[in-house]
Amino acid sequence: MSNVAKAIQKLKSVDYEIFGRVQGVCFRMYAEDQGRKLGVAGWVKNTRQGTVTGQVQGPEDKVDSM
Repeated sequence: MSNVAKAIQKLKSVDYEIFGRVQGVCFRMYAEDQGRKLGVAGWVKNTRQGTVTGQVQGPEDKVDSM
């Protein structure tokens, strides 16, 4: 990818909340690991309601893969 293409690459930010059986099954650790592998930024945490919530930011294609 050329420097010009990198400079005009679209960035994306997504807030999310995951429902279902997501606590006690390493979902948060998996999300963190996948984010590192894809090279995106963000955070993820368990909630008191039994869900997992987070935010992911980065190049549009990488965020979509997440």
